[in-house]
Amino acid sequence: MDLRWPVLALIVLVVTIAAVAAIVVFAARVHNRPTDAVLVAHTERLKRLPRFRELATQQRWLSWWQTAGIALAVIGCIWLIARPQATDITQNRYSTRDIVLCLDASTSMFDEDTQVTQAYSQLVAGLNGERVSLVLWSDAAVTVFPLTDDYGWVQEELARAGRAFALGDQEYVAGTYLGKERASLISDGIVSCVKRFDLTNPDRGRAVIVASDNDPQGGPPVYTLPEATAFAKERDVQLFGIGSADLSFQEDKRATFDKAMTDTGGTFSLLGDDGSIESILAGIDRLSADEVVEPPKYQVRDAPGWPIVVIVLGVLMLIGGWGYALVRSGRVSVAAWSRQARPSAPAPRPMERVR
Repeated sequence: MDLRWPVLALIVLVVTIAAVAAIVVFAARVHNRPTDAVLVAHTERLKRLPRFRELATQQRWLSWWQTAGIALAVIGCIWLIARPQATDITQNRYSTRDIVLCLDASTSMFDEDTQVTQAYSQLVAGLNGERVSLVLWSDAAVTVFPLTDDYGWVQEELARAGRAFALGDQEYVAGTYLGKERASLISDGIVSCVKRFDLTNPDRGRAVIVASDNDPQGGPPVYTLPEATAFAKERDVQLFGIGSADLSFQEDKRATFDKAMTDTGGTFSLLGDDGSIESILAGIDRLSADEVVEPPKYQVRDAPGWPIVVIVLGVLMLIGGWGYALVRSGRVSVAAWSRQARPSAPAPRPMERVR
């Protein structure tokens, strides 16, 4: 523990010691025996009495107790004046993985997108230092927020997205439709999400977590699903899929979705499957990533805890000593306190005279 103002505390200590010395010298002069004092013989016999010795010992210990209390309170105050401080050292470590949450915002997915955002939120809660982005797509792709490691903000945005999908808010997905009557183009959506990575460092792990029902509508997409898979593999991006629960009844769409994900080294699971989020997290952990270690940060803060404890202890010792002195002198009686605490008995009623 460091002191910010040690010189000030030293000055106060010297002044305090000088003041105490002056008081002791003055008290010694005041209490000198006067010249006209009347001496009483045989007082030594009184001092040898057991009761006298007991009272003298009690008074001596009481004086030492109160002196110690005053000393502790004064030392605590001087310590507090010196302004004790503590230094906290923090050094953050974070991963260099990047993750894009790639969400199908077509109308057919609205009923399940609320659950998907909850799954995304659970996924983000298990991350540690990875950057995360959210992209909505149907006919076109829109970035809700770019890659960031501000998980508090990410969770707020995911909660906002969940509320919008639960209410069927079409304004929230504005920009994902271009008026060409095309929707849920999963292959173009994957390519758009892969393009959202801003750094090309080969040591950075990259993953796209695709949630869709794999039910493209309208005109042909720019990329086919195999082409989108090859596009992701060329850029060392792994695809992880979360399929709509309806895919359990559509084996062909489920199989193509599954193959597109696993071909890149990722995993595929249906929404609501047990262990789906855990499997995605395990796959993300396997991605190559550099660990970045920030320079240590030093933060100096006030630490008045121990001085305050010393002051409180000294004050409690003084209060206890004064209470003991009052009881010992007879000014305060414990028996009287106990009698006052007990409710007084009602006065007896006079007996009526019988005629």
